[in-house]
Amino acid sequence: MIEFLGRVGRRIRAGYLRAEEKPLLVVLVAAGATIAVALSLASYAGWPPVLRVVYGRHAWGWLLVCLAGEIVAYGGYVLTVRDIARVDEGPELDLPTSVTTVVAGFGVFTATRGSGGFAVDYWALRQAGSSPKDATRRVLGLNFLEYVVLSIGALGASLLLFFGLDGHAGSGATLPSLIVVPIIAVGLWLTAPVRVGRLSRLRGNWLKRTFADWVAGAARLRSLVTSPREHGLGVLGNIFYWGGDMLCLWAAIQLVDGQITVAKLVLAYSGGYVLTRRALPAGGAGVVEIALTLALAGLGMPISRALVAVIVYRLFNFWLPILPALAVMPAIRELRVRFGAAKNET
Repeated sequence: MIEFLGRVGRRIRAGYLRAEEKPLLVVLVAAGATIAVALSLASYAGWPPVLRVVYGRHAWGWLLVCLAGEIVAYGGYVLTVRDIARVDEGPELDLPTSVTTVVAGFGVFTATRGSGGFAVDYWALRQAGSSPKDATRRVLGLNFLEYVVLSIGALGASLLLFFGLDGHAGSGATLPSLIVVPIIAVGLWLTAPVRVGRLSRLRGNWLKRTFADWVAGAARLRSLVTSPREHGLGVLGNIFYWGGDMLCLWAAIQLVDGQITVAKLVLAYSGGYVLTRRALPAGGAGVVEIALTLALAGLGMPISRALVAVIVYRLFNFWLPILPALAVMPAIRELRVRFGAAKNET
């Protein structure tokens, strides 16, 4: 039985890898997943209220705000990528490379690899001179930075809602954010100077090596955060990244005449992005739509308005980056070849 399951697993993996070689197939699958989810949620919400939202009168100027929000998000992420690359005497990424990395990473192709947009960051760091291990750890640091910034925002929003300072939400929605506090405390303990060197040099089985990489990645984040004069723009850039993306969602909500406080927006957004679109294959098509729509509805928005707002938001957040990717298909193919070569060196 074990041998049979092993063969099945290898065949599934082989088929998955073949699919990765066809980026247009990724686009079609993502589109299909998005459409299927949108139709299912619309059916759940009820077609009459959804159609009333769709065909109602709208102030289309909010679409420009959506676009502006994503431009801010992209610009912020460029700053973050450059600083995570050079922290702790890492390689310097020039501005064109940083911009290309971010644009590719947010496109549906996400380096045309199942590991999502972070694969592009790994490739860029390898091309800039990082060793495979160092590139992996810097990408982990970037990942941790995203979640720390978003989690702290969610914690602040939860406190405002719990005490009724910007709307109200029950303890079931607000208290889970407190988990951020012990997680950050553990991270600070693990990356303390007296033990980080030993923990990041662990050898042995894959579990120990993975733990060592995680500690080293968290140490990169600690160096970034505790050096505001040298790397403050990296942290600020990540705040702009999340803030710009949330601005896009807020503008989409205004487009459909939705009502939501800033604290509820931040908490719903955070709940809908337990996994970011850069961490998921194909930008989390289908998954993000479900999670974000239900999160907004759970905090008081009518699900019909939440659904339409999320679809508009995802047009800017996910589908818009596909256009430049399609326009530079030859460059993407070259990126794939180089990424494959870098990966084989690990």
